[in-house]
Amino acid sequence: MAKILVVDDEADLEVLIKQKFRQKIRENKYQFLFAINGKKALEQLDEHTDVDIVLSDINMPEMD
Repeated sequence: MAKILVVDDEADLEVLIKQKFRQKIRENKYQFLFAINGKKALEQLDEHTDVDIVLSDINMPEMD
């Protein structure tokens, strides 16, 4: 299973990704983690050391 961290301050993106990849999520091919800023992303990476890829927005509140 691929573990993907998505970092973006747009809440709608999480819903969109879950809808678009729902079949792959159900099949346990992808697991998505979400963070709303860079600080939360670093916390996620500390907790989940097996993340395969990070997809990140560039400009976010608190920490880019």
